[in-house]
Amino acid sequence: MAKYVIAKYIRLSIEDEKTDSLSVENQRLMLDRHIGEMNLPDVEALEFVDNGHSGTNFERPAIQELLELVQMGRVNCIIVKDFSRFGRNMIENGHYIERVFPLYRVRFISISDGFDADDHDGGTGGLDVAFQFLVHEQYSRDLSQKIKSARRIKALRGESVTKNCAFGFKKVDSRLEIDEPAAETVRLIFEMYKNGYSLPEIAARLCKDKRPTPGEYKKRIPVPSCLWSASHISSRLHDEQYIGTYIAGKTMCVEVGSSKSVKVDATEWIRIPDHHPAIVDKAVFEAVREKIAQRTKPRHKRKLGAGKQFSPGEKVSRDETTCSFNGVPSCLRHLPAISAQLKQIKDAKRALYERFVHGEISADTFKSESAALDMELGGRIYS
Repeated sequence: MAKYVIAKYIRLSIEDEKTDSLSVENQRLMLDRHIGEMNLPDVEALEFVDNGHSGTNFERPAIQELLELVQMGRVNCIIVKDFSRFGRNMIENGHYIERVFPLYRVRFISISDGFDADDHDGGTGGLDVAFQFLVHEQYSRDLSQKIKSARRIKALRGESVTKNCAFGFKKVDSRLEIDEPAAETVRLIFEMYKNGYSLPEIAARLCKDKRPTPGEYKKRIPVPSCLWSASHISSRLHDEQYIGTYIAGKTMCVEVGSSKSVKVDATEWIRIPDHHPAIVDKAVFEAVREKIAQRTKPRHKRKLGAGKQFSPGEKVSRDETTCSFNGVPSCLRHLPAISAQLKQIKDAKRALYERFVHGEISADTFKSESAALDMELGGRIYS
């Protein structure tokens, strides 16, 4: 005779940790006691635990593993402490209990709610159970709204400092402090750009100096590759946190329980000047902003000579017969350097695309940074 397989599902969210009765151990004891009282012969109990996961969606590793076993026909019964442990979404809970589990002949039991699918012929128990679903879902929405409001209040006070702070800073007792080794790299980036160096040229210098990228520095990689891209550098040059400005509210959650977020318009970000020590002087930051604005202008709107400084008597013509030195056209003299710079930009675009494919950056980020690289590429070809 085949074993009767019972799947014990236990879920504990971050908020639930404050309640002892909802602890993993207490849920386990309750489920084991109920299984013992069922008096079923030859039972095999499997346990699935999602610790620290919200119940507002089913994007949880343990529940996904359990549902895969259900689809494979390897589970006879699922038992939970209450409906909210399985999920707080009324529609999805009802879908699984009324549609999916009966299809695979899986019995569903919720102990605290007094629900056993065998007593309801595949249904969800009528109005009483539906009301329980609604209460759990509304509780979750209310809690989510309270958490969101609390986080915004903390952000408005400048108190919401995340562990993953900007490159060049470190979190110390809920404060941002300068992380000097990384801050030195940030200062070098700003100084070089202010002095007229392009993004690929800065990247080449950082690679030459063996300076780890932000990701490598964070992971403390012993032998970093130091493969800086233009996007790495560009994101530093635009970050106001380096002049001591606190910034929060860049993204917002799409809906309750969703892990997806959308970008918030920059005009709606929370900004608090002089919130923490500055890495870059404000005058340097403003000078860099002006150069970025100048370089991103269409070429026909740029001022002649706004970038490179020409010596007295040197001709600015792009004609090969006049743009020369010792009889060698400048466009040929600089060809090796330009080729190397173009290769760096193309490599940066390839690295950017790989980050997008691996889900490290969003489609919007990929498009904006790719456009910046294209502009840089055009500038190197036609400058």
